[in-house]
Amino acid sequence: MSSYQKTKQEYERIKEERARKQEEFLKDKAQREEALKIYKEKKMATYQLLKTKTKKGQLNLNLHMELLLQKIQAQHK
Repeated sequence: MSSYQKTKQEYERIKEERARKQEEFLKDKAQREEALKIYKEKKMATYQLLKTKTKKGQLNLNLHMELLLQKIQAQHK
């Protein structure tokens, strides 16, 4: 092999490695964004549930108890 061929082969190997790393980075980033989106949706749903009020303006404690029950049941599974 000539030095040109060796250099070209080394360049191609480095180029493929960089492309693989970039693809892996983008895949990880997409997974993180999806997990964050799910977390925020769940947090917002919980917040909406907890801020629900009765006709008199008091917090709805039945919903609070239901949420606590769901948490306890999730821990036992």
